[in-house]
Amino acid sequence: MKRFFLTLMVVFLALGLIGLTGCTKKTETGMAKEEAAMQKGLGPMVVMGTPMVKMNKKANAVIMGTGFKPKQEIRILLTTQDGLQSDIGYALKPGPKPDASGTWGTTWSAGRYIDRKLVKAGAHIITAADGDYNPIASTIVTFVPEKKAKTKK
Repeated sequence: MKRFFLTLMVVFLALGLIGLTGCTKKTETGMAKEEAAMQKGLGPMVVMGTPMVKMNKKANAVIMGTGFKPKQEIRILLTTQDGLQSDIGYALKPGPKPDASGTWGTTWSAGRYIDRKLVKAGAHIITAADGDYNPIASTIVTFVPEKKAKTKK
């Protein structure tokens, strides 16, 4: 009887490992396809280097892009939770300018938007648009309230 249960456990373990191996191959294949698509340049992409920004007057957020046309004019737009969309280009240093490989990076000084309560805690949309404000790619940035220090009495 012990031998039967031991054999049964080995069979289940082997089948489980075979099943996991099959899942891993599918995942690796999917990831390989995704990576190949990015290498082929099937579309521009915007990424937040700082996906979570603490809400204070000195807040900065890093925004990066890839897959753009070299030297293409890029405008960065912010869409707030209430649907207000604004060009934040004046607060970017340096301005987003794709290099020869189509990549760019910039830092957004978001403190003024926080100070004037234009952004609230939560998710907002960052959109890279062309010179005529036609959307090219977008991503999400999340603003989180800064924890205030507790004072002892």
